[in-house]
Amino acid sequence: MSSEYLIKLGKDIIPTTSTKIILGNTLKVPPLAIGTWQFGDTSYWGWTPAAVKEAKEAFDLACSNGLTFFDTAEVYGKGESERELGTFRKEYTKEQQDEQVIATKYFPYDNRTQFPDVLLSALKDSLDRLGMVKSDLYQIHAPIHPASIEVVANALADAVEAGLVKAVGVSNYGLDEIKTMHAALKKRGIQLASNQVSFSLIRTIPEKSGLIQLCHDLGISILAYSPMGMGLLTGKFGSKGPWPEARKRLFSSFDPEQLDKLLTTLASLATKYNRPQSAIALNWTIAKGTIPLAGVRTPEHVSQNATALGFLLSQEDIKTLDQFAFEGSTNKEWNHG
Repeated sequence: MSSEYLIKLGKDIIPTTSTKIILGNTLKVPPLAIGTWQFGDTSYWGWTPAAVKEAKEAFDLACSNGLTFFDTAEVYGKGESERELGTFRKEYTKEQQDEQVIATKYFPYDNRTQFPDVLLSALKDSLDRLGMVKSDLYQIHAPIHPASIEVVANALADAVEAGLVKAVGVSNYGLDEIKTMHAALKKRGIQLASNQVSFSLIRTIPEKSGLIQLCHDLGISILAYSPMGMGLLTGKFGSKGPWPEARKRLFSSFDPEQLDKLLTTLASLATKYNRPQSAIALNWTIAKGTIPLAGVRTPEHVSQNATALGFLLSQEDIKTLDQFAFEGSTNKEWNHG
């Protein structure tokens, strides 16, 4: 039996694939999303043609397990992530496709200045790659657009009114930016559905700044990307490395003593709840009122992520994790939230 909740799960509700969260008064999604940045990305994740088979198996396993909420973007693999998802979906019936919620993103390059045309054109290109006629959730990738937030909001509203989008969201927006976007869309009679921000035990700024609470107050769901701290929270790496070269700068910026305590606590709770360490990190983000967006490359990743459901950390254990969590940082370039 399924239960439905607006914006976020109700307090003390155990997350399962049957507990649905309603985004923007429109989309019903499970409390755990699947990220597909890795699909097609050669620069960071080392994607090769040989990886397609496992990615397809991961997609199929996620769908069969009820994890039907997928997040992508036009810049992931220069469109390859969207193309892969579009190919994978072809084997599903119309009814099965309708159960899948596909979120993608518009990237506000500096040369994209002619709104709404640039956004509508990019959206149509994304829909072509995805094999869809209407996007479930269309998001602005970062608050770095050359046009004002009001202009971008009107372009999103135009996309909704043109029947190209069911719901609209943003990503990396800070407090003031969220207020402005929400108000601008409200003038057009549209609810801002989501704000996708980096949120994990190594980056708690969205909670500490009040951004999560503000979004909830405005009816906006929080999608938490990098909820496993780019792999740091999974137990794969120690508090002093060795770390992947691409992530060394970030991981080495954390106080090693505090990081050791955090990782030790995660390992202890993994034993207590009989779950992988990654499941504890993901469940923590759910307990904070967000929808974690966990990236996958293989069916094993899907199976591991799914173990974050079916239980809920106690308030005492959440407080213990909070004690060793890091605040993290923002940057003026793109990550304002």
